[in-house]
Amino acid sequence: MIAKSDVTVLVVDDEPEIRSLIADYLSDEEGYKVLEAENGRDALDNIIPNCKVDLVLSDINMPVMKGFDLLNEVRRHYPYIKRVLITAYNVEDYLELALKHDVGNIFVKTTPFNFAELSACLECLLTGNIFGAERYFDSPAQRRSVMVKRGDCVAESAARIIALLPQTTIPSKLELVLIELLTNAVFYGVRNERPDRKEGWNHDFELSDEEAVQVSVMWDAEKHAVSIVDTGGKLKKRDVLYWLNRQVSRDEQGMPVGLFDSHGRGLFIARKYIDRMIINIDRARKTELIVVNYHDKSFEGYKPLYINEL
Repeated sequence: MIAKSDVTVLVVDDEPEIRSLIADYLSDEEGYKVLEAENGRDALDNIIPNCKVDLVLSDINMPVMKGFDLLNEVRRHYPYIKRVLITAYNVEDYLELALKHDVGNIFVKTTPFNFAELSACLECLLTGNIFGAERYFDSPAQRRSVMVKRGDCVAESAARIIALLPQTTIPSKLELVLIELLTNAVFYGVRNERPDRKEGWNHDFELSDEEAVQVSVMWDAEKHAVSIVDTGGKLKKRDVLYWLNRQVSRDEQGMPVGLFDSHGRGLFIARKYIDRMIINIDRARKTELIVVNYHDKSFEGYKPLYINEL
């Protein structure tokens, strides 16, 4: 495993205070080598060609060159460099650009700044070790596990999962979210059912232990998380971005373009009602969806985008 002291992160932001805040944390607290640039053109012309850079963390809205344009050039000319965007604005406004430029991670500036979440995001990308809800817990956390095997017991499984959590921390829509995500994992991920033929799905089956959807529930004093893993590995980053964008894009009448889509609604519902949704994909092998909720309103506001695909 590569030591953080051997990893170089380039922080690109036109606001010196924000840039220094992030750079100081990544250097002093995390141990990375950190370089700084005030805009995308500075990064492309003066730093990346002349220095070893492992990851670019760039603001979106900057003069001279926007963050998406910078990361597009990085992807074209330096495909080995990992890429993360950062913004203080609504990520939904950037989903079309994220799809166009193949960007899966957009971190959101919050007050207070969520340094622990930024650290987890960068470490997942830099190590490729993306799976597991434990990456989002700094302190020791309680953990329980559940296997979901029956197609006719998805709702009951969601209720059983919720019953494992401290009852004072459960958001009102969590059961709906879990039903949607478990349905996706069981019927799409494992059974490979077609979303436009739901009325014909067979629900009377039991998955083998190898096929069973694995659920982990974790919590500490700050937050709780539910991880849902299937071994189908059929989800794709581009498909997730496409489905999410269709739900936030509007037609001429102001209605969501994807209002009547037969697929992707569960992911949009999870993103809407949960503080954080993290999607980890190892194509043809494994898919993990992690939903995270904070117990208080410390990091309330716009939600980040985290889609990691190996």
